[in-house]
Amino acid sequence: MPSARTPDRPNVVPWPAGETLWRVSTDPTGLAFSTWTGRLNRFSPLYRPDGSVVPAWYGGTTEAGALFESVFHDIRPRDIAPRVLPNAYANRLLVPLETARDLELVDLTSLGLHAIGLDRKRLIETTSSRYPWTIGIAERLRAGAQAADGFAWVSRAHDTSGAVVLYEEPGREPMLRPHPTLLPMALGLGPGLELLRELAVKARITLVVPGA
Repeated sequence: MPSARTPDRPNVVPWPAGETLWRVSTDPTGLAFSTWTGRLNRFSPLYRPDGSVVPAWYGGTTEAGALFESVFHDIRPRDIAPRVLPNAYANRLLVPLETARDLELVDLTSLGLHAIGLDRKRLIETTSSRYPWTIGIAERLRAGAQAADGFAWVSRAHDTSGAVVLYEEPGREPMLRPHPTLLPMALGLGPGLELLRELAVKARITLVVPGA
């Protein structure tokens, strides 16, 4: 008999060392984990029993995925005249990183969602008004897979890319390292700005560029 479908018994999938991940950040290394509690995210902040915040790191498996999960995050296909202002990107970088060791991630793609009895619309595609509930699910997923390093799912904002959240825990080896060949790109100028323009044109989003 199959086991019960519940967020308390999630499936875990392996992620090998050497996989490329992308992060949009003001941190030039892209390695900083966040403990900021001033804004709720889909799967953070989470708290330890002693009240301390579990540091979290979000990234994408492609450049476009990372940009749509950050710069373009709040734009929805139904928006009539979507636009992105410079404060959403001008001082940020697109940073390539690499997994530094083999990881184990809770699977929140189709098979993993089936296993926990939740559909994508409820867990992945909700607006921020549902984040208190999704954070509660994240707590249950972590409690049910205590050896896991984070979660993996198909990006809501860019569904040909994957998204991950990693959680930093004391005593575990670092999960990320600088990419050995790729370099960060500033999004306010040069190739980074051109990539933003290209994506915005394809999605018919107005990218407001200072001086343009």
